[in-house]
Amino acid sequence: MDNRTGLFCSLLKAGLWNETLDIHLDKDEFKSVWNDATRQVTRGLIASALVSSNAVPPKVVDRLQDQLLKIAGENLKMGNVLAQSVGALRREGIDPVLLKGHGVASFYKVPMLRESGDIDLYVGQVNYRKAFDTLVAMTEAPESFEFEEHSKHSHVEINGITVELHRFCEVLPRRYDRFFQDVALKGLSTGLDHVALEDITVNTPEPTFNAFFLFNHLWRHFVTEGVGLRQVCDWTMFLHAKAGEIDRSRLESIIRSLDLLKAWQVFGRVAVDVLGLPFEEMPFDEPSYSSKVPGLVAMMIKEGNFGHEREDWWTVPRESFFDNVHVFFMIAQRYFGLVPSFGSVVVHEYLDRMRRKFLG
Repeated sequence: MDNRTGLFCSLLKAGLWNETLDIHLDKDEFKSVWNDATRQVTRGLIASALVSSNAVPPKVVDRLQDQLLKIAGENLKMGNVLAQSVGALRREGIDPVLLKGHGVASFYKVPMLRESGDIDLYVGQVNYRKAFDTLVAMTEAPESFEFEEHSKHSHVEINGITVELHRFCEVLPRRYDRFFQDVALKGLSTGLDHVALEDITVNTPEPTFNAFFLFNHLWRHFVTEGVGLRQVCDWTMFLHAKAGEIDRSRLESIIRSLDLLKAWQVFGRVAVDVLGLPFEEMPFDEPSYSSKVPGLVAMMIKEGNFGHEREDWWTVPRESFFDNVHVFFMIAQRYFGLVPSFGSVVVHEYLDRMRRKFLG
C-alpha cells in the first residue's frame, strides 16, 4: 500500500472508531486525502479524524467543522423523509423493511458522520405498486416518476431525497437467484431487527441475512462497476455491532451455496487489516488473504464510490460497431482480471450482465 493510500486508510479507521492520531498533514497530503474522501463518500469520517487529531491548521479545521455540520444536516433531513415515508406506508397497511444505508448508520460510533445516499425500502411484490402510488402522492411532481413494473425497484424523490421501493432486495445471476430469493424472503419477513429513528421504529433485515446482504451489495457493485470503502465500512460496523446475533452456521451455508466464501474472506481481510474490525468478529476469517488487501484497496481507491465512470459501459449507446467492441473488451478485461482472486463466481456475474445487456 503506497503512502497516500496508507494515510487515507489510517484516517478512515480513526474516524470509524472515533480515535485520535498523532499526525500532521501538509497541504498536498490534505488535498490528496480529501479528494479520496470525496470519491469514497467518507468525508464525515475523515473530517472527524482530522479535527480530533489536530492534523491540519485551524483555518482548515473551521472548514471541516462546517462540512461536519452539513453532513449532520443531510442525515437529519434523510431521517425526516424516512419517517414520513414509513409513516405514509404504514397508514396504507404496508410495513416496509429498511435496507442498508441509513439503517446501518446507527451502528457507527458517531452515526451522524456517515454520509447519506438514498433510502431503500423493501415492500415485496404484493405491495409494490401500492407503495409506489402512496409515495408518489407525497412528491411535488408525481407525473415525473415512472413505475418500473419489471425492475427490482422503482424510485421517487421526496424533498430532494431519493426513495427506492424494492419488490426484490436484489436479483442475482440465474445460477444463484432462486436460492437467494428463498433466503431473502425469510430474512425480510421473519426475525426482523429494528432501528429507532426520530419518533418511529423501522424494520431492518434479520441479522444473519443482513450480514450476508450487506456483503452481497458491496460485492455485486464491486464486480460489475466498482465500489467504495464506505460500503465496506457499513459492513464492518454491522458485523461489529451484531457479532453476538449472527448464526455463523446458517451464514456459512448461504455464502457457500452462492460460491462467495473466497470473496467474503478477501473483503473480510480489508475489514480486519484496514478498518480495524477485531478478527474474532469476522466470520470465517482467513489471514492468508491479507496479501490481496493492498491491491484490492488500491483498486477501490482508484475506482471511487460505485465506480461511476464505468456505469456507461452498460447504458450509453455507442456510435459505431468498433466502439461497442472496445467497450465489450474493457468489460471482459475487468471481469476476467478478477477471476484469479475471486473464482468462478465472477464468470457467472459477467455472463449474467452480458445476457441482460444484449438479450434483456
